[in-house]
Amino acid sequence: MARELPPPGSGPAADPIIQQALDQASPPDLPPDDERQLLDLGRQAWTAETAGYTQVRVQAATARRDTAPPAAGDPARAQAVVRLVWAGADRAGTFLDGRTATLHYTQNGQGSWNRT
Repeated sequence: MARELPPPGSGPAADPIIQQALDQASPPDLPPDDERQLLDLGRQAWTAETAGYTQVRVQAATARRDTAPPAAGDPARAQAVVRLVWAGADRAGTFLDGRTATLHYTQNGQGSWNRT
C-alpha cells in the first residue's frame, strides 16, 4: 500500500517518501545503466533550466521508457522520459515544493541519450 504523500513544505525529509511514490507509480523498465545515465542527465538538465531559481533541489526522479510513437518519418529509436519532482523559489521569491517537470530523451547510435 502506498504511503500518503507528505504535506507541502515538509522539507528534504519528505523526499524519500515522494521518491517511493514515484517508483510505485511506474515500475522500472530500462536497463539499470540507462536508467542511471538518464537520471543524471535529467538532474543536470533541470539544474541548468532552473538557474534563475534559488534553493533548488530535486525531490524525486524516475526514468522510464517513453511509449509515445516516434514522429512520422523519424527512425525508430529508444525513447525515454525523465519525470522530476522538485522544489525551489522562483524569481519572485515564491518557494514551492512538489513542482513537476518532464524531460524527453532519444537514444543515439552510440548508446548515449540526447534530450529532445
